[in-house]
Amino acid sequence: MQNHPAADPMSDGDSLSSIRDGTAPKALRLIAARGLMPIPPSQMLDLVVCLLKDGEPEVASEADLTLSSWTQSEICAILQSRDCKPLLLDHFSSPEYASEVLETVILNPKTPGTAIARLAPKVSASLLELILINRVRLLEFPEILENVKCNPSSSPQTLRLVQEIESEFFSNKEARPPVKTRSEEPEPDLDASIIQASEDVPEDLSLEGLPLDPAEREVAILQRLAKMTPTQKMRYGMFGTREVRAILVRDINKTVAKSVLQSPKLTESEVSTFAAMRNVSEDILREIGSSRTMTRSYSVIQNLINNPKTPPHISQRMLPRLTTKDLQLVSKNRGVPESVRKSAQRALANRGTSNT
Repeated sequence: MQNHPAADPMSDGDSLSSIRDGTAPKALRLIAARGLMPIPPSQMLDLVVCLLKDGEPEVASEADLTLSSWTQSEICAILQSRDCKPLLLDHFSSPEYASEVLETVILNPKTPGTAIARLAPKVSASLLELILINRVRLLEFPEILENVKCNPSSSPQTLRLVQEIESEFFSNKEARPPVKTRSEEPEPDLDASIIQASEDVPEDLSLEGLPLDPAEREVAILQRLAKMTPTQKMRYGMFGTREVRAILVRDINKTVAKSVLQSPKLTESEVSTFAAMRNVSEDILREIGSSRTMTRSYSVIQNLINNPKTPPHISQRMLPRLTTKDLQLVSKNRGVPESVRKSAQRALANRGTSNT
């Protein structure tokens, strides 16, 4: 029998592909699973991860042993590369891996958005902050934001940041990506929605069982509200508690937010607080500023005028109702729009003229 030289496993350009898809001989797959092939570390890690799902239990077991022998720093060095394969990043986007590995996965822009969406409801608070950095990814996969809301580790600050991101990027429906999510449900007519919500008032709107700690309590309320439909939220906005109204008035769904202002339980002090908030939409401030009932309160007027988010024409219309002292403060307030500041200066000049 004529002896032929042993074939070089790497001489065939399809060898790696055949190992990945399980068509290569078992002996060759075992060599790869043990990390013994003469290839770069990044390719080796890719092969080992693929072989974890090999049909032969022996191959899969060897691959698992090999992977466990890799240090976190060795794995991270590969995962942080912009050339790292998305499938490899997807594999390591699992809570079972250490924070160092997950941090590297989250920060790599090549990591699939679906992988980050899986991580979002399970990782620590510090990793949630990293997830919210990549705005491009959040735009493409808004379900990430929904899952962040469901994470028990989400702090009030994190949830407020989520709301700000949603308000900034998703308030305009035309700018939303074509992904079907709960937050993309069409906004119903406000008057019709108010009637619908008021016709079926739930008996219990107390949200019993909430933590006593204020921070934990707010997180728990936000998580419960995140699972509700817009109509359910409106019921809570109109007939729920004061603390629920303070959250729902900032909701990205304009109809839900405006329903809070229709609540028969709404107090003057609440309206005054809303008027000073910088994380409510301009629509809410416009609604308050356009209401004769709500603007009977001097504190509401004062807060609206000093809120930089209030539409300038609303603020300018109310300037004559300020005392001279408060008007002087507005004329020097660099936090309000320049047009409002100048209008306050003109109003002061007119008062000075009329007093002479």
